Amino acid sequence: MKTHLFATLSTLITLAAVSGCGATRDVKVSGTVATSSTNGANGPVRIEFYEPAGSADAAASTAPELRLVDSATLQAAGPFQQTVSMQGNKLYVVAIVDTDHNGACTAGESWGEAIVTVGTDDTATATVSVTPEAHCLPMSTPE
Repeated sequence: MKTHLFATLSTLITLAAVSGCGATRDVKVSGTVATSSTNGANGPVRIEFYEPAGSADAAASTAPELRLVDSATLQAAGPFQQTVSMQGNKLYVVAIVDTDHNGACTAGESWGEAIVTVGTDDTATATVSVTPEAHCLPMSTPE
């Protein structure tokens, strides 16, 4: 009986390790950062990729706690492609026109966000419309 229990337990542990319980996976994110020619937004664009922290991914929370998973910088608004390591199925893509070149959102800079679902093929597509804003998102403000 002990041998059978040990074998069953060993099999379960091995399966959990192989299946990667809670492990991250690489997700290919592509899309476009769009600005209006009338909003005067020009300069490098910082793109930040967030996912809900913990089990908030499946929760019906209106404002889940987010965790930064990756970031990139574009020379200007336009198409982008980035591979990010993440766990969940929901991705928040934030684009900031970084006019002061500090690598973060500063009050008065143009920004936008898109919330996308990761496909079963580990890809996601986002279109982020950047508009002038008086305040930054809390998650992208320098600490």
